[in-house]
Amino acid sequence: MSSSIQQSVHGAEATTSLPPKKPRDGRASWRSGDRWAVVVFLAPTFLLLAVFLLIPIIQSFRLSTLNWDGLQPHPAAVGLDNWKELLHDPIFWKALRNSAFLAVVSVVVQIPIGLSLAILLDRGGRRFRVFKIGFFFPLLMSSVAVAILFQGVYDNTFGLLNTLLEQFGMGNLSQDWLGNPDLALWSVQAVVCWQFIPFYMLLFLAALQGIPVELHEAALLDGVSKRQYTRLVQIPMLRAAIATAALLIVIGSLKYFDLIWVMTGGGPEHSTSVLATYMYEQAFRTYRVGYGATIATALFIFVFVVALLVMRTTRQAQEDR
Repeated sequence: MSSSIQQSVHGAEATTSLPPKKPRDGRASWRSGDRWAVVVFLAPTFLLLAVFLLIPIIQSFRLSTLNWDGLQPHPAAVGLDNWKELLHDPIFWKALRNSAFLAVVSVVVQIPIGLSLAILLDRGGRRFRVFKIGFFFPLLMSSVAVAILFQGVYDNTFGLLNTLLEQFGMGNLSQDWLGNPDLALWSVQAVVCWQFIPFYMLLFLAALQGIPVELHEAALLDGVSKRQYTRLVQIPMLRAAIATAALLIVIGSLKYFDLIWVMTGGGPEHSTSVLATYMYEQAFRTYRVGYGATIATALFIFVFVVALLVMRTTRQAQEDR
């Protein structure tokens, strides 16, 4: 019973991943006029990418070789001194570990919960329309608003969380959630997951609704239970969506800034510092723009390498299957 369904799943995947056919004569199918039209229409996009992406990256690399406070008209060139300091900076390595922690925990938490909610809503159909709106609500709020909201929730004296713990007779569990270095990062991580799980829920829900109806009908004819249908059909068909979600989570977690900065400012004792907050602190609080640019450049290199590794790993896993 399950083998026939798996064959149908593999067949559906194969039909959606057939390579495009090449022209019979081996020549390019585009005429020269079509090529120029493509160039003309894409030129503004490439221009914007160059101005707002490529040039700032190059400028960041250049600033990382300078000792500049952002005000002096003639900054001093220091070569690789900023990079040498970065390699021996314990706070930088702590921020890097915190960024990696956010990425790993976000993948482990957000993907299973988002996938479970998507499957639940897909089964409920129109009956769960209200729940779709409710689950999506956290994503509609700005990160700054979410940070201010949970500052009140986590407040040590009048916070909602400690108040509820006391009301239910668990006052001994009350904590200074954002003031304790051992708990602050976990508290921030919980808020990040609460805000972004709805996004991946919608991503998986859209992928679920793209599964061919014929597979569902074949499963019903074979007497497959809902649990078996999820395990044998839905999850295998969501491999590409899961890989995309993992890549987005990793890149987003490594670049995360606003919510953490508003909630904790990187404290206490840099326990919630990530690469983006530490870069901002060095560049705009201590006015070490050159060193801040060094951190930003290191962040770019780290995100770029990790993104390539995640893409290669997920692609290899899909090919092996």
